[in-house]
Amino acid sequence: MIEKFQFRWGTWEDLASGVVILLLIVFAASFHASVRRRRVLGIFGIDLDRASGWLRACARRRRIRAGLLVAALSCAGAAALQPRGNPEKADFTTRARDLAVVVDVSRSMLAEDLKPNRLERIKGEIARLAENLHGDRVGLIAFAGSAETLCHLTSSYSHFKSVLLNVDTNSADRGGTEIGDAIRKAVQLLGFTDSTHRSEESDVGKTVVEDEQERESHAFADILLITDGENHGLDPKYAVADAAANGVGLYIVGLGSRDGTPIPIRDKNGKVDYVRHQGEIVRTRLDETGLMELVNQAPRGRYLPVGTDNPDLVDFYEKTIAQETGREIVQERITWTELFQPFLLVGLLFYLLHLAVPERPARARSIRLMEVTGT
Repeated sequence: MIEKFQFRWGTWEDLASGVVILLLIVFAASFHASVRRRRVLGIFGIDLDRASGWLRACARRRRIRAGLLVAALSCAGAAALQPRGNPEKADFTTRARDLAVVVDVSRSMLAEDLKPNRLERIKGEIARLAENLHGDRVGLIAFAGSAETLCHLTSSYSHFKSVLLNVDTNSADRGGTEIGDAIRKAVQLLGFTDSTHRSEESDVGKTVVEDEQERESHAFADILLITDGENHGLDPKYAVADAAANGVGLYIVGLGSRDGTPIPIRDKNGKVDYVRHQGEIVRTRLDETGLMELVNQAPRGRYLPVGTDNPDLVDFYEKTIAQETGREIVQERITWTELFQPFLLVGLLFYLLHLAVPERPARARSIRLMEVTGT
């Protein structure tokens, strides 16, 4: 139950410090002008505290004008902080999917056929993809000799990007490229067990209808695998079959030169060498044939042959995964009534009064005029 009469600021943390600084600047400028004016009058032997009445009246009016200006700016600043009240609950429906982003972090991803290298180039694209997701949950897995879950499914894209920023070749155990292990890890990240365990589980305490409903709910999940395709582990076809049994889509992005490129190694002094095997420089090549075979096994999927071109994961996602239906999610949202208008109106009135109040009293102006004209 929400209390009807509540009040809050919408952007307090972002703008409050700026408003306070602005007011302090105006106050400091007014105080400096007052001190400077007293100093100038002192040069002519005039003490403002003991001066004639019209000089004190002028000083008093300047203080009033400065106070009105500060009040006007205060009200305008309060309006900029987006005051709001009268909260109301409202339900809205959205559709979302689950996406497991699986990134190859083996040493072959250090190849520089994409600049600055394969891994850093694709990290930038994954971050851009996260910025263009709308409600989908996303998780992150890094794999090389083994697969490691770095970020569980989340709708906090800022958290996802902060984890992604620290991904490097040390994010998973070295020792080759285990694509099959990475796909199995992604299936688990998406909330599924292996197909054998599913079959046993459906026989215990579940009806056929309930199991089929669970399968339909599981269909709103996909794997985005990013690799050069050089698999050094067990045949990943069994892992793909397990993903297919759960209705998980498999979308693969193939990176790297088809002709092969060396893998640079830099020491602390910046000297460059290359990965070697038995004295020969190792050249890493994109295995498109193997990656396309994996995609063809999946019930739903697509292969993006990036090679050494500029990858565009956002376009790939929008043309493939985003076209699929998502599970329906009903979320509760609290709406507030904007209350900036009264603050803005009062601020405007203070500013108009600031303009309406003359700096000198009327009598002082007439005396000044008589002195100038000599009448």
